[in-house]
Amino acid sequence: MSYAASAFLAVLALLSLSTVSGEAAAPGEAASVVIIGGNSTILSENGTFELGFFSTDGNSTWFLGIRYASISIPTYVWVANRGNLIENLTSATLEISEVGQLAVRESKNSVIWQSDALEPSRKMKLLETGNLVLLSEEDNVVWQSFDFPTDTWLPGMNLTKDRSLVSWRSPSDPSPGFFSFRLKPPEYGEFELVYNASKDYWSTGNWTGDAFTGVPEMTIPYIYRFHFLDPFKPSASFGYMETSLDTSLKPPLTRFQVDPNGLLRQYTWSSQTGIWNSFWSQPDSQCRVYGLCGNLGFCSSINLSLRPCECLSGFVPVDGNGWTFGDYSEGCRRKSDASCAENDEFEELGIVGFEGGAGKSFSGSRSSCEKSCLSNCSCVGFSHNEKTNLCKNIYTSLLNLKNLSSDALLEDMLFVRVQRRQVVKNISKSMVLVASIVGSIAALGLSALMVIILWSRRQRNMGKQENTAEAFPVLLNLRVFTYKELHTATHGFSEKLGHGGFGVVFRGQLPDSIPVAVKRLERHGGAEEFRAERHGGAEKEFQAERHGGAEKEFRAEVRTIARQIVEGNIAAVVDERLGGAYSKDEAERVALVAVWCIQDEEELRPAMGLVVKMLEGVVEIPIPPPPKLIQALVSGESFQGIRGSSGDEGGSSGEKRPESPACLDS
Repeated sequence: MSYAASAFLAVLALLSLSTVSGEAAAPGEAASVVIIGGNSTILSENGTFELGFFSTDGNSTWFLGIRYASISIPTYVWVANRGNLIENLTSATLEISEVGQLAVRESKNSVIWQSDALEPSRKMKLLETGNLVLLSEEDNVVWQSFDFPTDTWLPGMNLTKDRSLVSWRSPSDPSPGFFSFRLKPPEYGEFELVYNASKDYWSTGNWTGDAFTGVPEMTIPYIYRFHFLDPFKPSASFGYMETSLDTSLKPPLTRFQVDPNGLLRQYTWSSQTGIWNSFWSQPDSQCRVYGLCGNLGFCSSINLSLRPCECLSGFVPVDGNGWTFGDYSEGCRRKSDASCAENDEFEELGIVGFEGGAGKSFSGSRSSCEKSCLSNCSCVGFSHNEKTNLCKNIYTSLLNLKNLSSDALLEDMLFVRVQRRQVVKNISKSMVLVASIVGSIAALGLSALMVIILWSRRQRNMGKQENTAEAFPVLLNLRVFTYKELHTATHGFSEKLGHGGFGVVFRGQLPDSIPVAVKRLERHGGAEEFRAERHGGAEKEFQAERHGGAEKEFRAEVRTIARQIVEGNIAAVVDERLGGAYSKDEAERVALVAVWCIQDEEELRPAMGLVVKMLEGVVEIPIPPPPKLIQALVSGESFQGIRGSSGDEGGSSGEKRPESPACLDS
């Protein structure tokens, strides 16, 4: 429907309402008036917002909602009937009822949703702010949608102790989800993100008069003007208005939203690119969202991941369709229908953080823990501390499973009850080593590629024809071993040399008689250590290679290439011999993916499946930050890895972020 037609219908509706509310009929005696029905809509005065029925699941269920009408991406900011869907659109209507309330009907006698205005009304209007209002005869607001927000916080909307944001259940399901954003009771001096209306997992910190202590970004001059009335009182009310940095331009469309994955995000619409830009979100790690992955769901905090939750080995999603559409709340279950079996065994997860898991604690060995848990079908697993010899059987849900960095002798090891598998456990453990080797090669190989290109350029300019492989033997002399080769070389992992914090080291010999030491990783956490050691050793060798008069030129070239890639000037880094015989878009994707794959923090490196999607252009590739290795080469400093001087591996919470093989097939 065109804007003119929608506006005309809105005028007719208002005229009809004013006729119904004449002196000849009392409000209780007035007939209901249909505002919209079926596919018809109403626009705000300047066409910014639109009110109408919509569907997100292929036209089988319908909701009444308000969306942005002026942008191409369907974005809904308010939903009326969140908890009571409509199945028949042709008979669905929005009306002013006989008693002067706004009502959604699926049929004449079926009221799906109704407002609760304190006095009857015969006038309705959709404002340019996105606020739907009912007006009295004197044009006073007697009810407004801003008093009943859903998941979105718009300029001009105030949040109070009785008005909070509640997420959608999933990106395709507007019904109330598990996550909310509210003023924290009983002080009402800060906001918090809450799971299931009871468990808080992030807070803004207290109001200081200008900003919240946990949101220092509020002090930076921007398009927002925040106001907090009666802080630290039950009457507290917090809101914001929007102004333009350029007085000659209108401010952009903006909104805050609690998304279905429990993150509070701030969006601003970019008319140049036609997308919503997310400039800020909390908490800083998705895995800090309480209950995100449900029972026995494991959170993998990868910024570029299309899905943050995975089931443990031997488990599958309870609601497979929900997981497909981003609702992980039902968690995971055993692959078999039976909750337990006589031949069950236990999968060692290592030093894993979790919440829930209430159970009985007692002293005993690991074997006694297993026997005790196996004797009770309700037992889903146990934790065991080798130092204290303390067991704890677990009988309830395991939430927020995530890797932690700690010493196995000082912390509890978590074991989950699984079906017995027909494979040798050592194979799966040793495969972790193979994955680690491949991960190291992926990161080092990309670094080597950049170095080779730079070296080749310099050699061509100097008129030399030296062999690049001889110049960089350390970076190119890498080999991937299969598990069979490693098993043969170590004579079945039979000769132990020592035991480290993450695994056992065995003596081995390659077919060409070269002696080797093979570390077989025994639990989560060793892969990162292995890659860090291998990366550090290669970097030291590389530092020995960059010397003489070429060093200054090399640094300049690295700085130039890194800057050119990030700034989008891909033509400057493509081999000049190609001329114009290449796709600029494809070259840009390849360059950006390369920089993502050599990020120092493993959680930032995309998995191989995602790399393929990025190279195919299916997934948008954000601008990557410059890796610390490149920064170190430019500044002349020695690369110290991702820990730096602070030793912080997991953000402000002190938790180590979960493992993520770099550019591997996940």
